[in-house]
Amino acid sequence: MTLNEIQSLLTNLMRGIDRKTTLTVEPTRTTDRPGVTVHLSRDRHAGALELSESDLLGSQSDLIKRNQVRTALKRARDRMWEQTGYIFSTKFEPTKGDWMGFTRRPQGGGGRGRR
Repeated sequence: MTLNEIQSLLTNLMRGIDRKTTLTVEPTRTTDRPGVTVHLSRDRHAGALELSESDLLGSQSDLIKRNQVRTALKRARDRMWEQTGYIFSTKFEPTKGDWMGFTRRPQGGGGRGRR
């Protein structure tokens, strides 16, 4: 496969996931494993993904391989929006619905009161 064929295949898969995300394809820099590196970008978010040559060749004819490549693209796109923070933090992050760190707990069971 040429890079143009790979680009069109991956672009068609990406358009089914997200039309606004653009991707560029370049050959991998490592010579021991042939494949391509896919760079995804949308707005100010960016991500990268490496695909092997066997995955790309299989995705042309095999629907299972094609779905695996599509899933890898989708996961790479979803990782672009993940916010990485400190692993160890002493900051308390309140959950949604809390007011000043207090949650309302139901009293008793069932809401009918006692008999």
